[in-house]
Amino acid sequence: MQDQIQDFRDLLSRMDGLVNAAWNAEIDPRMCRQLAAVRQRAVRIQGHLTGEANPGFPAPTPKPAALGDGEELVERFNALVEAARASDLSTTLTHYLHNAGLRLTFLARGNQQRLASRQVPDPGRTAYLQQDDTSTHATLVDTSPFGLGVETDTALTPDSVVRVVVVEPDGRSRTYECLVAHCRPLDSGYHLGLEIFTSKL
Repeated sequence: MQDQIQDFRDLLSRMDGLVNAAWNAEIDPRMCRQLAAVRQRAVRIQGHLTGEANPGFPAPTPKPAALGDGEELVERFNALVEAARASDLSTTLTHYLHNAGLRLTFLARGNQQRLASRQVPDPGRTAYLQQDDTSTHATLVDTSPFGLGVETDTALTPDSVVRVVVVEPDGRSRTYECLVAHCRPLDSGYHLGLEIFTSKL
């Protein structure tokens, strides 16, 4: 059982302790990289929610942790998520961390495929990417409960926050707030893998 989390910096120090312990225990490098990415993306989400340029900076001292294997990493991380849920941290942030725990579980069990299968979107949907004060048209190429794949003319920085507005043929729309998981060049434009952390009608 995790001690009570005091604030966002306390959460980061615990996550940093787990990242260090995971690398020292020679746990599957995919899990170590995923956990490090979750830590970075948690900072981006917190900054987006609070308007802080760099929340958690300077980086807090990691709280020491020791791990035996990937299953123990998942157990410790999920306990950390439960402690975060019991704190005053945003439910948007803790929901993201919950989904991150599902991904780590998936990796710990040796799965090579995606956490959720991709679905081809219905025809007639239009997507727009909104970042800062700019809006760019995008082609929605796949969807899942956890993310979106889009093609666009504009490259976006990995781990940055972007808003995606998907408009249905009947005019209804849904807005997703996402993290850019990856940005890969195509023959014409870029393919963005976007990780959803909140959505609303």
